[in-house]
Amino acid sequence: MGFFISKNIYKNMKVKLTESQYKLLKEFKKRAYSFDWDDNILMMPTRIHLDYSVNGLAWVPVSVSTEEFRSIRHKLGTEFRFLNDNEGEAFKDFKEYDAFISDTKEALDSRRYGPSFNKFKEALISGSDFSIITARSNPPRAIKDGIKLIIRKSFSYDEQEEMKNNLNGVTMDEYLNLQDYHPVSSEEFINKWGLDIDSTNPEEGKKIAFEDFVDRVVDRVSSYQDTNDFEGISIGFSDDDISNVEVVEKLIEEKLKQKYPDIKFLVYDTSDPDNPKKKKMIIKR
Repeated sequence: MGFFISKNIYKNMKVKLTESQYKLLKEFKKRAYSFDWDDNILMMPTRIHLDYSVNGLAWVPVSVSTEEFRSIRHKLGTEFRFLNDNEGEAFKDFKEYDAFISDTKEALDSRRYGPSFNKFKEALISGSDFSIITARSNPPRAIKDGIKLIIRKSFSYDEQEEMKNNLNGVTMDEYLNLQDYHPVSSEEFINKWGLDIDSTNPEEGKKIAFEDFVDRVVDRVSSYQDTNDFEGISIGFSDDDISNVEVVEKLIEEKLKQKYPDIKFLVYDTSDPDNPKKKKMIIKR
């Protein structure tokens, strides 16, 4: 069982659990997951709008996928620039609620699943804690509603029933309301943390979001770490951008392993969707 709320704090959460629900959620091995969205959970059709330099003489508008942008973003300012030299125009399709929902529907209808899609389904079905950490600037509500689409459009009846049973009376909405949605280029995230982040350099925001998620997971289980029911914590992180993977690995090595020496961290590099790489970072005292 993955989903759990500490008895000392659950009464203060926006979702209130009954005592019987709390007891059912107590016995588990804690597994928590953090996922990037684009090209990791779903291969979204959203395009980034740029200008391409033709022999340094003229700019020609082009639209690229997130996967293509990942490979050329270091050329911004030379071979490429934002559309009309305006970042807002370049990433306009990554900001609106409706655009995110429409693109999620299209990806699901086309079965354009990313390398971590099945692992994300596994996390949902088991009722595990999770976070979505993405460079997007869509509102967090859009991501949560996009996950509802995944459940409705890609889960079989048996999978939905298994998820329902694992939640032990907690509704899907209550469960999803307790999870973390961090589009690190969104106004909500930037205002919360007082950061200066753009969609081309999300690494700092993703590092902050992942540490915040780890803190939350540990806080929820801390009161049971010394009981017979507690079997340990593992926390996974997956991203298709190697820069983000390296930043999080460095965060784990330099800070989180000292802060939480008993957590097993698993980092998934999905930059090659045909050959995802998993690195176990088992931290012991």
